[in-house]
Amino acid sequence: MFFVLILASSIVSCESMRIRREMKAFMKSEIVLPEDLHHVCGRSMSTSSTFGDVPVLVIYHDSLECSSCQINHLFDNISLYEKADTSGFSVVTVFSPRQEEYDEVLTQLVNLGYPYPVYIDFSGSFRKGNSGSIPEDRKFHTFLMDRDRHPVFVGNPMLGDDLMKLFDKAVSGLQKAEN
Repeated sequence: MFFVLILASSIVSCESMRIRREMKAFMKSEIVLPEDLHHVCGRSMSTSSTFGDVPVLVIYHDSLECSSCQINHLFDNISLYEKADTSGFSVVTVFSPRQEEYDEVLTQLVNLGYPYPVYIDFSGSFRKGNSGSIPEDRKFHTFLMDRDRHPVFVGNPMLGDDLMKLFDKAVSGLQKAEN
């Protein structure tokens, strides 16, 4: 029994160290938001994407995730978009579906009529432009970037009150840095 506890704690410790290393490297990287993303807002689609010079919260859904499942949960993030409207940052939700899912994802997004912009990465340019920057671990796929496109907060603030408090603190820090 004692051996199992030591083994379990060493595994947790190694995992924690790995995550810490990945986080440190990720926070030093500069994230590229490609301009070739297709953007769907409401029931319309556009092929131009510009993100301005403001901090950005990225919510990234890669090709390994179930795009339909994530689209069905978009309304779970409405409060983040509302917070962005009053706090000086943008929310960029990016879907990078597998090629055979493109039409389905586009149709589902247009039919949903989601009131905020959602971006579809048809060419995989988000992943390619950030290869080596964004870890495979999905815990790193939601992050807040400063104006210089460096991550300053990593994690989905919708997953708990403690994360939301840390997120709010990061947003406040960015606001103070601007003034």
